[in-house]
Amino acid sequence: MIYFPKTKIFFKGLLMKITHKMSKVAFGLALMFGTVIVSQTFAPVAYAQTQSAKSIVDKAKTDGLVGETLSGYLALVTSTASTSVKSAVNEINIRRKSVYTKHARATGESVSDVAGVSGEKLINKAKLGEKVKLANGVWTTR
Repeated sequence: MIYFPKTKIFFKGLLMKITHKMSKVAFGLALMFGTVIVSQTFAPVAYAQTQSAKSIVDKAKTDGLVGETLSGYLALVTSTASTSVKSAVNEINIRRKSVYTKHARATGESVSDVAGVSGEKLINKAKLGEKVKLANGVWTTR
């Protein structure tokens, strides 16, 4: 529920008024801007990582230890990653799965389909020099 104090108007069930296709576009735009929307009313906003996990993974991505996959989840590029990197990757993947599951329930899609679409977008959004795992299963530097 979204509340605007000046107008005292409550907007409820906004997502139900949006067509299925438009909700996919909204979800894609949210991913592109680093925010994933999970509730049926577009509020509250949930992030798929905590700030500390994000900073650990961002550094690990820069160092080539972690990369994005088409499955929509992060993966370790090498087994030499530290325990803190492994924990941060695990935390973010757990949060991503939660976000994907909530979106899948709201749209009637499968979790793997939602995760796959997100994976494609995250790979396309990866910065130059970061590792991504493509359909052939090989890690590539973007």
